[in-house]
Amino acid sequence: MNVSPRLLRNLFGCLFFAIFAMKCAFVYGQTAQPTGTSASSPNEARWVDNTSGPFYTGTADVDPGGSYYIEPYIFNYRENGQNNIYVPTKFAYGLGRGLELDVYAPFDYNRVTNPAGSSGKSNSAIGYGDSLFQLKWQFAKEKDRYKFWTLPSMDLAIDLNVPTGKYKSSNPNLSGASQTSNGTWNEQINFLVRKQFKPFELYLQQTELVQNPADVTGPYQFNNGIAAIPAGQHFHMVDGNALETSGAIEHVLLPKEGFGYLVEYNGERQLGRSLFWGRATAPAFGYFDLSPEIEVTWPNHGKYPITWAAGTTFTAARSNYPRQLTPMFTVSFYGDIHGSR
Repeated sequence: MNVSPRLLRNLFGCLFFAIFAMKCAFVYGQTAQPTGTSASSPNEARWVDNTSGPFYTGTADVDPGGSYYIEPYIFNYRENGQNNIYVPTKFAYGLGRGLELDVYAPFDYNRVTNPAGSSGKSNSAIGYGDSLFQLKWQFAKEKDRYKFWTLPSMDLAIDLNVPTGKYKSSNPNLSGASQTSNGTWNEQINFLVRKQFKPFELYLQQTELVQNPADVTGPYQFNNGIAAIPAGQHFHMVDGNALETSGAIEHVLLPKEGFGYLVEYNGERQLGRSLFWGRATAPAFGYFDLSPEIEVTWPNHGKYPITWAAGTTFTAARSNYPRQLTPMFTVSFYGDIHGSR
């Protein structure tokens, strides 16, 4: 099923809504307290312990200065003829003054079944992927965790993706299984919203992704997961401008145990033209996914709680993109935590 124009309009509408909400935040910035909470609100007590939150959508809250957590993920992207296990580990550290530094260190396991031109039934490889560094700034703090129509938490985040994975020296005998990078330096700007209203939480993230040109050598697979460059062929790649959207609603059924469920969406549209480098040479594509997820915190008391979550992603709509089924799992280890995830 192809991505419909109506769906794309909805995605762009989410982006415009995010920009409008950000402007409103600055208008009411004098009443927001980025590093604290409102003393006038009667509902300052945090009603929910730490939960895992959504898989794709970030949270607009930041860790207080000196707090940290470690959060490994497992994404098992499964499509016709390919199986990719992507394991990024997130290291988050609160810097204070509404700032947080996040680092993502990923490993990739790729398996290609019945590869063309190979005598074997499958080829597989494992390697380190692309590293990502993120600096988050929370410029608005949630005013009341019990009421929906109050100021939510809002963030701006700047990302830098470093192509530390393999994309030039892929083994031609492995049918592209050894590729663990798209080979580009990427810059991203993210706008994030989080709103609690017991027993629910809403998350929203809108991302503008700029991918710098890169020279790659086949075997190489493009971002859409379909088109590829043959072994030995050199190619100057220019990716188009990419817009990403994601959001989730979380229902916390047992606050003390952090037990609940989420329904999440995420989508991306890579266009046929770059913002800065003209016409794209990489293929355009788009997709929209839905993900049901469950979570629990255990142990749920003391200074170091641990949260666990699992879910599955289904491709709901796509254009020039493979249909995927993605089981996923995460566990979060908190240290000296003073506020909610």
